[in-house]
Amino acid sequence: MFRFLPRACVLLATLTFVSGCRSDVLPAVFGLGEGGIAAYAPGTLPVIVAHPGDQLIGQSANEAGRCIFANAAGRRFRADCPAGYKP
Repeated sequence: MFRFLPRACVLLATLTFVSGCRSDVLPAVFGLGEGGIAAYAPGTLPVIVAHPGDQLIGQSANEAGRCIFANAAGRRFRADCPAGYKP
């Protein structure tokens, strides 16, 4: 059984190399010039607002006038505090 192990390793390495299975990240990690580069795309981020059913958790510590909310899935986000909100 062990006499076939070196041949199996060589065969596996050859098939992997020939199959073209390569990671897009691998060249970039090792500093090779063919690493994937994404073009810069200008745009704006959407304005995040609280919707009915979102739970108000409290005031944001580092943004005045903003509060922390949690949606139905439990994800937290920052949005403007409701009118008249006092911490």
